[in-house]
Amino acid sequence: MSNLERGILKRILSIVTIACCVLPLGAVSAQVGHPPGSSPYRNLAGNKWISLQTGYLGGSAGSAGVGPTDGMLMGIRADFGLTAALDLTGDIAFSDLQRLPIDPTQGADDRVVGTARQTVLLAQTGIVLRLTGEKTWNGLLPYAGLTMGLAIGTEVAADSLSNFNFGIHFLTGPQIGVRIHPGRRLLLRLEARDIIWRLTYPSVFFESPTNDPDSPPVLNPLTQDDSEWTHHPTLFFGLGIRF
Repeated sequence: MSNLERGILKRILSIVTIACCVLPLGAVSAQVGHPPGSSPYRNLAGNKWISLQTGYLGGSAGSAGVGPTDGMLMGIRADFGLTAALDLTGDIAFSDLQRLPIDPTQGADDRVVGTARQTVLLAQTGIVLRLTGEKTWNGLLPYAGLTMGLAIGTEVAADSLSNFNFGIHFLTGPQIGVRIHPGRRLLLRLEARDIIWRLTYPSVFFESPTNDPDSPPVLNPLTQDDSEWTHHPTLFFGLGIRF
């Protein structure tokens, strides 16, 4: 991800965060002194929604630089109301992410063997708190929640050189977002997540490269662990209907 993309992503995340914090406060103040017919609050038309969504996943490729990141994703999501303010969510997304396979037997200047694309399936479920409860405020419904699930990656042929494998990984992370309800059956969604998964590195990453013994290994065995959690800021844009 370029510096420009990182800057844009950070700005959008900041806007969503501020919206989730400020909108409920504005809703409370706007409710005072309004007759029922002109209240900014409107009841939700239903508590079951299904959405198509797209977005972008960025973040860290890990200390070794071999993890998947930086790519578009597309998927489907369902929201089911549990209580007056809680939703159960579930979504599946396919993402086309960038990888940098390496050959750890080579020196630092020669070990990257090129770029690759890896398809990763993200299957997640979560609990969402609707910050305005069963109502929207001026058509807006901010929310926050927590998700967990699995990331499942396809095979990358060049990984045979290093024995690194991004196969099936547990993932978790927070989410914040805003739903826009322009009508009783339609919603638009802007959501930000931090998708967190754990990369595990093979032992060869900590050994001196056999083809260049004077070059440092991929990872320093004295200061780095054989696994690490990596963060992936992700933006989702969705279009949904009530069912």
